[in-house]
Amino acid sequence: MPSEKSIQTVKELTDLFSSSELIVAAEYVGLNVTQMNGLRAAIKESDGNFRIAKNTLARIAADSAGKPELKEVIDGPIGFLTTQSDPAAAAKSVVTYAAGNRLEINMTGGMLGGVALSSDRVDELASLPSREQLLAILFAQMNSPVAGLVNVLAGTIRGLVTVLQRRAEQIGEPEPEAAATA
Repeated sequence: MPSEKSIQTVKELTDLFSSSELIVAAEYVGLNVTQMNGLRAAIKESDGNFRIAKNTLARIAADSAGKPELKEVIDGPIGFLTTQSDPAAAAKSVVTYAAGNRLEINMTGGMLGGVALSSDRVDELASLPSREQLLAILFAQMNSPVAGLVNVLAGTIRGLVTVLQRRAEQIGEPEPEAAATA
């Protein structure tokens, strides 16, 4: 007979797995409490969450959430990185924190939307620019042709102004005496 605590944990994990855009299973072996708190803080900055649960309960929750592929990466001491916002930023936060603190955090795999990810695909996801960076690149590329058109049109007007100015210099200004007598 499962305990009330186990039932509640499965329900929480099911809700978390169902609502998350990204779920990554990561081995956290060798992290002390300070390092784990630092990792959780880094993940929280990117609107993510790191949850540790018993493998049996996580497997039951994966089935309940309709993500049975997730069970394949649940082996050993595993924590779950989840996010409902930018998947690349959340994965990058783990990689950056681990590299900055010389930690061995192995991301064994996960799911993005409804697609299963291998550990290599998770690493590729972590190397992507953030959503904001990608939008900035897109807008810069969209703005480039417009800026070129503006420069071409402005160049024509600048040319006309230069020609008129040179012609005015050729004609010259009337001498002050001639202007006074007239």
